[in-house]
Amino acid sequence: MKHRIVLIKYILLSFFSVLSLILPSCSADNFDERDVSIIPTPQIIVLYGPGGLGDQGYMDCILSGVQMFKRKHYSEVDMYQYSPSTMEEAARLVNDWLSLPQSNVPALFVVASSDYELLITESLSRHSLTNNKRMLMFENDTHLDLPVTIFQMSMYGASYLAGVTAAEYVRNLGEDTGTKNALILLAHPNDKTIAKSGVGFKAGFDSAAPDAVAYTEYLADDWTGYASAQTAYQRMSKWSKDYAFVFPVAGGSNQGIFRYTREYPDSPLTAGMDIDQSGLSRNIMGSVIKHIDKVVFDFMETWLSTGELPESTVFGLESGYVDWILSPRYSQYQSIVDKARQEAIRKEVSEL
Repeated sequence: MKHRIVLIKYILLSFFSVLSLILPSCSADNFDERDVSIIPTPQIIVLYGPGGLGDQGYMDCILSGVQMFKRKHYSEVDMYQYSPSTMEEAARLVNDWLSLPQSNVPALFVVASSDYELLITESLSRHSLTNNKRMLMFENDTHLDLPVTIFQMSMYGASYLAGVTAAEYVRNLGEDTGTKNALILLAHPNDKTIAKSGVGFKAGFDSAAPDAVAYTEYLADDWTGYASAQTAYQRMSKWSKDYAFVFPVAGGSNQGIFRYTREYPDSPLTAGMDIDQSGLSRNIMGSVIKHIDKVVFDFMETWLSTGELPESTVFGLESGYVDWILSPRYSQYQSIVDKARQEAIRKEVSEL
C-alpha cells in the first residue's frame, strides 16, 4: 500500500501544479503586478531489484550512489525508493506510475535491475511516457527499441583479467594438488550481462592455462539465483573437490561461497564482485569492481540539471567505471594483470 500512497501524493502534486498554471495571475500592489507561479519539485523513483538490497555488493553499491545524490540534492528533489519482494509488486508500481497523466512535474523512474527488462517492455507497450517523464534502465541491451535511456557496464574486460590471474595461479599449483580447473558460477542463464562476464573470464583463463578448463554452472533458472546464498554454500562442498578456482557472478548468493571459504580455508580461491570484497575472505584473490554508484550519481545529476538523460551507452574496462583489483594478499600477480590489460580492453571492444 505504501507505493500507492506515494503515487496519490504524486497525483495531488501534479494537480495543484497544473492548477497554478491555468488560474489567472494575481495582480495587486504588494505583488508588483508580476505573475506568481509555483515551481514544481522534480521527483525520482528508484526501483531496486527484487530482494536485492543487502547483498553487500552490486545493489548496495547502487543504494550508496542514490543516497549520495539524495544528500547533495535533498532540498531540490523528492525521492522515493522501493525494494519489492516480488515481480508482481514491481509491476504494479511501474504500471501505476506510467498510468499517471501528464503534468508539469519533472519525473524520473530509475529501473535499477536488469531483471525488469520484460516487465518494462510489456508496460511500455501499453503506456506511453508522457512529456514530463523519463526512464533510466540498468544493465539491459542498449539496442532495445524503447523510449528510455539504458546503460550497461561490461564486465568482459575486467573478468578477462580475473581469468588471466586465476590461470596463473592454477599453473603454479603443484602436481599433487588435484584439479586445476575453474568454475564460472552464474546466477541464471537469462542475464546477458553476467553471461558476458563468464565469457570474458573463460577467454582470459583459456589464454593462460591451456591445460585446464573453465566450466559454467547456474544457481537457478530466474532472478532467485541472485538470492540463493544457502544453496551456493551447500554446493561448495562438491565444488571444492572439483575446482581450484570459483568465479561467482551471482549477486547476494556469492555470500554463501565467501562464508564457506572462511569456514574451510583449504577451499578454492574465488573472486569478489561489484565492490572490493577482499575483506570478506582470505580466499578472495581480487574483485571485479563496478563503480555503479558513480554512474547512478552522474546520470541523475545530468537529468536534474538538464531535464534529459545522456544517450544509452556501454561502460567497459577503458571507461574507469569497471576494473579488476587484486586483494592485498595476492599483489604478486599485479605484473600479470598489467601485462594483460591492453589485450583485455581490445577483446572487450571487439565484443561490444
